[in-house]
Amino acid sequence: MTAGRDPAAPAREWEYVIVGAGSAGALTAARLAARGSGDVLLIEAGEDQPRPRDRTHPLADAGRLVLTGHNWDYRANLRTGSRLEELVQGRSRAAGSEEAAGRAAARALRERFPYQLGKVVGGGSAVNGAIALRGLPRDFAAWEAAGNPDWSWERVLPYYKDIENDADHPGRLHGDSGPLPIRRTPRDQVHPLDTAFWEECNRQGVTDLPDLNDGSEAGVGPIPGNTVDGERVDAATAFLSGARGLPNLRLRTGLRVTRVLFEKNRAVGVEAETDGTFTTIRARHVVLSAGAVGTPVILQRSGVGDAGLLGALGVTPVVDLPGVGRDLVDHPSVVIWSRPADGVCTPGLPWRQVAARTTSGFDDDVDIQMGLLNNVESHTIPGFVDRLGWPLVVGISVMLMRPRSRGRVFLDSADPFAEPVIELGIGTDPEDVERLCHGVRRAWSILRSRGLSSRLDRTQFWSDRMVANEGVVRSGVRHIMNPGWHAAGSCRMGPGSDPWAVADQEGRVHGTENLRIADASLFPVIPSAPTNLTTLMLAEKLARSTKE
Repeated sequence: MTAGRDPAAPAREWEYVIVGAGSAGALTAARLAARGSGDVLLIEAGEDQPRPRDRTHPLADAGRLVLTGHNWDYRANLRTGSRLEELVQGRSRAAGSEEAAGRAAARALRERFPYQLGKVVGGGSAVNGAIALRGLPRDFAAWEAAGNPDWSWERVLPYYKDIENDADHPGRLHGDSGPLPIRRTPRDQVHPLDTAFWEECNRQGVTDLPDLNDGSEAGVGPIPGNTVDGERVDAATAFLSGARGLPNLRLRTGLRVTRVLFEKNRAVGVEAETDGTFTTIRARHVVLSAGAVGTPVILQRSGVGDAGLLGALGVTPVVDLPGVGRDLVDHPSVVIWSRPADGVCTPGLPWRQVAARTTSGFDDDVDIQMGLLNNVESHTIPGFVDRLGWPLVVGISVMLMRPRSRGRVFLDSADPFAEPVIELGIGTDPEDVERLCHGVRRAWSILRSRGLSSRLDRTQFWSDRMVANEGVVRSGVRHIMNPGWHAAGSCRMGPGSDPWAVADQEGRVHGTENLRIADASLFPVIPSAPTNLTTLMLAEKLARSTKE
């Protein structure tokens, strides 16, 4: 199999074209090709990874997030704006009174958040923190309740097991022969700071949970990761590498799909672009795995989406699906950063070893995930303004597991080079803010414990006095909360009777033929954990059900 820009012959028709070689796309392509499902073309807008990949390459280092060089350099609005309504109602962005100008100025302060998503073979799994946490049974009960009976915990568990090789917890809940290695740091090898965090969680009533992937709600324990000896094992390495030699699989990189091509409502291929040159690629089946930002905007550009938006864009409608791009969701989090005492932290050591799922104290619900970001070089933190000259920092992170706030993603121009408008909407539901406020107080009590405070010199921004003031905490949370780069839910699956569902529970786009989605945009509810492992599970399950 060759990668690059060698164009397919114009007359050729592929059995499957898969758009996006990220976590879901890489797995889907490998599975379909291995099954012998005709000729499979996998298209990726980014570059391939080097093969062989040196251990010093950024994509190999599980101890860092990769936020430059292998990413879509999107800018997101952390809240929401009025651009969509202005567009659909025929108003220009600049129209209106001084009040409108004021709203635009306020938007500008929030629209510049760097939202880098993976643009490389392996996608998000190649640039993320290599955390391999499953969703919880209650998440899938919500999927089931949304009209997707095949997605209960009992029905998804076999697919979690099939993709993994969990050497730490053999038995009925885990797989031992899948392509993805799952490893945890033994307790006697946990960093002293993480040990102090763990022990303080115990003192505050959070019990030990050796396996955070066993379906239990609350507990503190070692974080499972898809790493081996500090090397990130992404989806391309785990799933695609073994299929690259198959004669019926082709990978083309540096090629950006702009839209799906239709004959009436039947998908017949895609239009793709490289260096300003557009190519038509014919296929009997199209699978969109471009992620929760990429997939909905490809659909909108193709004529699949809200009829009002399509009309405003001048795009010929194929199917009126108002749920396309709606209900975008990400995990909001707040990180409290501190300077470690000299000699406590070391660059290059693991940065995430222990996590706790517990109640924030807002009510009795297990609603937050806490953990340390350890041994962190400050220049690697996205958006971190290091005015204090701290080369190494430690953060305690509070992530809201099941946010209520929703955003959206859409196009404001049919131009094939137009960037998507991303409105994350984090913190737009007041309950999310209140839960995070309670979580910050809980995290502060842990941070101020003797085992941690004795190893930290100073803390940025926060103080005892600030944390004791409800108004100050609320203001701080609203201004500091960030997303987790866990975009999901923008093309949710559900029955045709659901007016906001975009695809059925097998990923087939409503109102179309031969068009499927296989990525995190399908999630009806975001999992109570980072999304990568659930995205792989979803792709594995859908690949099994995909029939020619």
